[in-house]
Amino acid sequence: MLDQKTIDELKSALEKERDLLVSELTTIATPDPNLKDNWNVKHFEWSEDQITSKEALESDESVNESDEDMKNKALSDHLELRLKEVNDALKRIGSETFGICKVCQKEIPLERLKANPAARTDIEHAG
Repeated sequence: MLDQKTIDELKSALEKERDLLVSELTTIATPDPNLKDNWNVKHFEWSEDQITSKEALESDESVNESDEDMKNKALSDHLELRLKEVNDALKRIGSETFGICKVCQKEIPLERLKANPAARTDIEHAG
C-alpha cells in the first residue's frame, strides 16, 4: 500500500506532466469547445518571411501545409492520449484504484509508478 508521502510525490509528478502536455499541445492545437479532452490541430500557415517567390508559394504551399498538418495531427494525437492517461491517473489518486493493476488487481510496484505514475497495469500486464 502506498503511503501518503509517496502518493503526494506521484500526484505532483502527474500534475507537472499534465501542465507540460497542455503547454506542448497549445503550440499546435486548440481545445475543442464541443468535445471535452479533444484538441483541434492548428493549420500550418506560411509567414511572409518564409515565402521566397510567388511561384514557390503556388507550387509548394499546399504540399508543405498538408505535411505539416499531418505531423501536427500525429503529435497532437499522441499528446492527447498521454494527457488522458495522466488525467485518468489523477482521478484515480482519490480512489482506491490508484496503484492497483487493472488486470490482476495486485499492487503496481513502486518502481513502475515512479517511472510512469499514470500506469494502470503492472509490467506483466502492460501492452
